[in-house]
Amino acid sequence: MDDAILREFLAETEDLLEILFGDLKTLRARRAEGRARRELLGRIFRHVHTIKGSSATVELEPITKIAHEFENLLDSVRLGRVHLKDEVVDALDLAANALSESLHAVARNAAQPDTKSLVERLRHLAKTKNDEVESTPTRDALATLPEAIAGSLSKHDAHRLREAVEEGSRLFVVNVSFDLTTFDKSFRNLSDALAEDGEVISTLPGIASDAPDKISFRIIYATQATTEELKKRASAFGEVSLTELTTTRASGEDKRKAGVESSQDSAQLKSIAPLTTHVRVEMAALDAIIAGAHELLVETANTFDFARTFNLQSDERALVEERAESARRRFVELEEQLISLRMVVVAQMLERAARAGRIAARLSGKEVEFEIVGGHVRLDKSLADIIADPLLHILRNAVDHGIEPPSERARIGKRPRGLVRLEARMEANRVAFKVSDDGRGIDPLRITRAAAAQGVIEAGRLLTKEQALRLIFRPGFSTATSISNVSGRGVGLDVVERAVEQVGGELRVASEQGKGTTFEVVLPTTLALISSLVINSAGYRYCMDASRIIETGFIAAADVERNINAGKMDWRGAALPLIEMRKLLAQPALDVRSVKASVPVIIVSRNIGRAEENGAKHAAIIVDAVEGESEALVRGLGRHASRWRGVSGATELRDGTIALVLDLPRLLENVQ
Repeated sequence: MDDAILREFLAETEDLLEILFGDLKTLRARRAEGRARRELLGRIFRHVHTIKGSSATVELEPITKIAHEFENLLDSVRLGRVHLKDEVVDALDLAANALSESLHAVARNAAQPDTKSLVERLRHLAKTKNDEVESTPTRDALATLPEAIAGSLSKHDAHRLREAVEEGSRLFVVNVSFDLTTFDKSFRNLSDALAEDGEVISTLPGIASDAPDKISFRIIYATQATTEELKKRASAFGEVSLTELTTTRASGEDKRKAGVESSQDSAQLKSIAPLTTHVRVEMAALDAIIAGAHELLVETANTFDFARTFNLQSDERALVEERAESARRRFVELEEQLISLRMVVVAQMLERAARAGRIAARLSGKEVEFEIVGGHVRLDKSLADIIADPLLHILRNAVDHGIEPPSERARIGKRPRGLVRLEARMEANRVAFKVSDDGRGIDPLRITRAAAAQGVIEAGRLLTKEQALRLIFRPGFSTATSISNVSGRGVGLDVVERAVEQVGGELRVASEQGKGTTFEVVLPTTLALISSLVINSAGYRYCMDASRIIETGFIAAADVERNINAGKMDWRGAALPLIEMRKLLAQPALDVRSVKASVPVIIVSRNIGRAEENGAKHAAIIVDAVEGESEALVRGLGRHASRWRGVSGATELRDGTIALVLDLPRLLENVQ
């Protein structure tokens, strides 16, 4: 095994184990708190699932075996087959310790510790049926539900529902419809609002025959809010109908027998502490240093600007200018070095994904070639940590569901060896990852059959290609028919989508049946230093990346109205589309009658990549004023970034005011 690959695995798994130990400690303290317990169990399950997949990738069977049984026990607890008693919590702690000891043995190149008894204990606990739970009166909760609803719940959903009822929550059916083209964002916004003081138990999408352009959702929702409170909250998301479900709730004695106390009876649910990402030092400390360096740059620049106001001799003024430029350059270099400490080259992450793909291909008996492009691209460490596992899921899907077996490929005229391409590239202030395969593509008929088998749609209905592409992101949806070390656990594309959205990224998918599928993840940068042009529009200041700007100029007052009405202007023999910045930002239109002399116009590049010196991909933008250039320390907008297309971040100007940083290519996407 390559030493570099092993070192990478050891470092990543050690960090993950630290998080795992912290979550297990929190779980022991908060296992009586229903929602918190379920959230922690889900998070711990994902940690162990990742460790299992990573260890299988580097072929460390002892660690994989422990993680597999660890995962099985967690799954039994999540499904309610096993109670989270002291014996079970102790076993989870022992399993985490065993993973740590095995990891250290690998690092020391020592013999693996004997874990046979632990593996047997985990296996025994996972298979032990909890008769107390089965006999609890809250099992009757399902019997009181309408048959159509009760029958659509998975085992995991049913257990969550029972626990929610046990904790005193009220159950509602929330019916809502969204436009097919925008339902994903609308549904996510509604889900986030519902999750503030309740729990989404189950979602069931459907398409009405009388409204093929809409997709409806039936949401089973548990909350302690009243019907009126819920109506008020949900009304902001369109036409929503609510129906409260009548259930049989357990008594206090029944709760004690089941070993689950209602957290809402005694205390308000506490939030679970977020994870802290480190790059040798805490990110917060590094950010503080970067911010401090930028503040010094601004203060130094302002000091030199003040010095220029004095009546200096020509040689003195030249000396001030020279020192100002030297200080600016050195501060910029320092900031760039500090920011680079946050960055990692993505080559190792792409190689890790490819290794996981090779293991998946070998286990499934497929021949797959992996091509990696763009390994030199650098990504913020915090984003790399978040996107690493989703990227693995996408790649495993490409192998498991995309690439056909060699015999099938030969039969349809393809070469026996499939191709999966992993590509990373910079797009201005974004990083894009693309995973594409030359496999079978997404077959709407196959998705339809899986959806019908899982009760998602009615039998006999055929999904369109667009509907199939959207349905694969439904939580828990999978076309896998068995559980293996690489797939079939329901930890899939919904996890990928959620992780990408949490950092303000975009997830795109395109597929052509018989030719392949492409998944693309586009992530915004969290911190960047750019040279920017500060402009004014309708009284507000904005920053534009100077690398996107080709030229600045003016349009004479007499020509302003004519050019605006034509929507074009001549530039170096080319007719460029002309648009007002006010229009792009949905601000009141410029009053051309008030223009006395001229208005500034900026020639910008519309390319996603670097600006080019030709007019083919350029546009002209009228602004109210150009206020000069400035070094801008751009901070990302986090999970809100995807909501404001055309805005890439925010920065603090030299006078202390905040300005949005515009993403010109996306702002101009709809300009012809």
